[in-house]
Parts: sequence; C-alpha cells; structure tokens
Amino acid sequence: MKLYPRTLSVLSVTLLGLLAAACSSKSTDDGGEVGGSGPVGTSSGGKASASTTGGKPATNTSVTDTGGSSNIVNLPKACPGLPVTTAAAGGSSTNIDAGAQCAGIGVELEPSPLDIYVMMDRTSSMTYTMGSGAAITRWDVLQSGVQRFVTDPNVLAKAPRVGLQFFGATGDPNDARECDPLSYATPLIEIEDLKTSGQKILTAVEQEALGGQTPWFPSLQGALMHAQDWQFANPNRMTVVVLVTDGYPTECETDISLIQEMVGEYYTGVSGKYNTRGKPGIRTYIIGVAVDKFNLNAVAQAGGTGQATIVDSAGGVNAFVSAMVNITNANISCDLKLPEAPAGSVLDPNAVQVVYTPFSGGPQEIPKADTGGGCGSANGGWYFDNAAKPTKISLCPCSCANLGAGGLEIRFGCRPQFVIN
Repeated sequence: MKLYPRTLSVLSVTLLGLLAAACSSKSTDDGGEVGGSGPVGTSSGGKASASTTGGKPATNTSVTDTGGSSNIVNLPKACPGLPVTTAAAGGSSTNIDAGAQCAGIGVELEPSPLDIYVMMDRTSSMTYTMGSGAAITRWDVLQSGVQRFVTDPNVLAKAPRVGLQFFGATGDPNDARECDPLSYATPLIEIEDLKTSGQKILTAVEQEALGGQTPWFPSLQGALMHAQDWQFANPNRMTVVVLVTDGYPTECETDISLIQEMVGEYYTGVSGKYNTRGKPGIRTYIIGVAVDKFNLNAVAQAGGTGQATIVDSAGGVNAFVSAMVNITNANISCDLKLPEAPAGSVLDPNAVQVVYTPFSGGPQEIPKADTGGGCGSANGGWYFDNAAKPTKISLCPCSCANLGAGGLEIRFGCRPQFVIN
C-alpha cells in the first residue's frame, strides 16, 4: 500500500467543519474515596478473558497506566494524517497552510444533533476542597459549572438534549442496588431539550445529598444501556455518555481492564459479555474533577473519546464548562454528509481534499482511499460512498479516532496530495 503525492489546485470551495472535544490537563490530587485512595489498577489476579461468543471480535492486550495488562476488544488506534505540504522551488517541500492554496467560499459543517446522558459522582469525596488551601469544594465546582453550562446561550442555541443520573445509587455498599446496572439505566432526569431539562438538572445538583464510595462499573454500564436504547429510538441524533467523577472505582467491580472491556464493547457496538444488544455503538466521555488522569484516560480511549478531561484547582469551573461545551460542539460521526456544490460550481470527485488540524500542531491531510478497503494506511484515510456520484465522506476508523479535538476541513476544488491505491 503506497501513498502517491499529487499537486494542489488553486481553485476551491472550502467547507469548514469543527470537531471539538475536551482537552486534558494535569492534576495531582489522588481523589481517593473513603475505603480506598489513589488509582485502582487491576484487582488481584483480575484480567478480562477473551471471548468469541456473540460475534465479539478477538481481544488485544494493552498496558494500562497502572502497569497492569488488560484484554479488551480491538479498538481503532488514532493515526495522524500527513503534514500539509506543497512542492517548493527545486523540488523540496515546505509545510504551509493548505488554505492559502484553496481560498474560496467557506460553509460551516454543523455538528450532529447531540443527546447527552450525564452520570455524575455524588460520593463523599466530593465534599473535599479542590486543593491545598482551596476555599471551594469539588461539589461547588460542579454546581457552578452546571449553572453556567445549562444557561449558556451558545449552548442553548445548539439545542442539545441532556439527561442526568447520580452514582452511587444509595451510598450503601451492602445495598444490592448500589452495584446493579439497572439502578443507573433509568435517569433521574430524562434526556430532553436543555431548555427544559437545564433547570431540573441544576436543581438536582443543588439538592443532592453526598456520600458513599465509587461504583464506576455498574453506573457506566447502566448509563450505556440507557444511551443505547435512546440511540436506537432516536437514529437521527447522536447519543453519548459523560461520566463525571473525582475518583477511581472503589466498590463493586474495580478492575480497570474489565471496565475497559465493557466500555469498549459498547463503543464498538459489538455483542459480547456486557453489551448483549450489539449495535448501536455509544461513545463515553470522561471528566475528572481534581484527580490524576491515570486510569481515566484508559477508559476514555476504550470509549472512543481519546482521553479524559481533567478539571483541576486552577480555574476548575471554567475547565468544567469548557469540557461540556466542547462535547456539545463535537461532531462525532465518522460519516460526513457531502453538501451540494454552491451555485455556479460543479463538484469534481477527483478534486476533494480532507485536512485535519489538531488542537495543538499544524494541519494534516488525511489521505484519500478508493474504498473502505484502503483503510490500512498508517496515516488513516477517507473515501466516498460512491466514487462517481458521492453523497457522503466516510473516515477510516483510525482517522475518526484521531478527531478527539481540533478542526476538520473538506476542501472542494483541491486535488488530494496523498492517495492510497
């Protein structure tokens, strides 16, 4: 499989698309709960087992941030595109912004309508302050952050639908409901337009009593169960789960490799040990409050969102609001509808370029593949649904996985520099 360079055309119509998701920062607070502190890795002797029942694919072994190994379903690894270049005098190449070569009409690619099921930590450590000498608690940050998010006019204009549930269910480790996924599969506040659910969510956060430990596994599984049912009933929208937590799992199932396996089954839409339904697939975002990202990143990667967002003591409220706004803005579909060419122009399927600009770094061109069968490139790729009369562009799995934060541009009138044959 080879990549062949091609020259750029100077005629274009530019279509700008924003794919934004939360970016990560570092916190040193361990976020330990009563009965446990610091990160929890694999439990003693615990390891997810490989299975091929129910159509589940073979597993692969990865190393978690704790140093333990985990067997999880095969997930697409993010792959970078190729630097945007153009041939300079003498045959050399110089990194440039391809937009300078493809100036034209810009049309914003609107994100997919988004439905969000928030699973929020209400455990006892939420009463801790954000850091040494801090006057604000973790719960204060969430209350202030939620208040700003649900009243943000820019967010409300995008009309996301948001629902909420808290974990743990009872705060009592001896209560069977605490570790039952069904306890979390029914929202406290159902997913609905934020214009109506926002005040309900804010009131719930202001009135919720805190206590107990951290049952990650059942709360995440219950949230994914409900999100999957919701997505099936609302196929024209995208449904995601957002886990907001200040600690690592300390009760019920605490083996991170099993949590990865469960979240991975739902992300890939594969029927297996935990996801008995299969499709549709559901992505999981992780927001950590005053906690090191450690195992949070591993679970976010398994859930198809790359990495966790960490809300630390410095500007915690702003960081939480930014994380939620970025998730709301995210266009997480790997299939992008191709709009009609503007009046007076004709679409040339051979002159379409896809350029990704990451949150940090220069622009990268995603190579063009003839079909989905060309998705084996180390630099990913994209392809049309119909080469002669395309209606959409599909991103190869590893290119789609790379779109955790940044912008995507679909440029018409520019021949791709890189083509996979």
